[in-house]
Amino acid sequence: TLPTLNITLARLYPLKRKHAVGKERWYEKIALSYTGTFQNSISTKDYKLFKSNLIKDWRNGMKHNIPVSATFNLFKYLNLTPQINFTDRMYTNKVRRQWDPNAAAEVCDTSYNFYNVWDFNASMSFDTKIYGFFQPMKFLGDKVKMIRHVLTPTVSFSASPDFSSSFFGYYDTYQYTNSRGELVTKKYSLFPNSLYGV
Repeated sequence: TLPTLNITLARLYPLKRKHAVGKERWYEKIALSYTGTFQNSISTKDYKLFKSNLIKDWRNGMKHNIPVSATFNLFKYLNLTPQINFTDRMYTNKVRRQWDPNAAAEVCDTSYNFYNVWDFNASMSFDTKIYGFFQPMKFLGDKVKMIRHVLTPTVSFSASPDFSSSFFGYYDTYQYTNSRGELVTKKYSLFPNSLYGV
């Protein structure tokens, strides 16, 4: 595996004013960060390594992840945190499959180019803190006057589209007739053996 490159950008607030006047605006709480990965990988004999083709023989790809979130305070005691998480994967090949009725077998056609496979999900969480105090029994001694405990109840919802649907184009189908004469539809991924999946 070489080379492997990881890039991480710390959380930043792109809409925050440099010279704030007055209270913080709601949009100034929006934060984003970035994580990127680039990788090449191959399994081969040592004497074939330098004769291999970088695009056709190596498994390579790039992955970008950008989470965007903010935390707002509601009714003084409730925290609301909406978040959108965007992921993009970049690959250099795509595999299309079809059924050859003459050979009665599946055939593959690989095309080489830059392909983007992206997805996203959205979530919303609510949380608060409940503080309580407990006066211990005397066997703990006089040094422990009170014990504080904290409960953090959280409710969260998350949703994402069905990226396996034909609308997004990451999967495809073909039909063939099996040995019993039944018409079968087979669904397959256009990016098999990809480094970061789909």
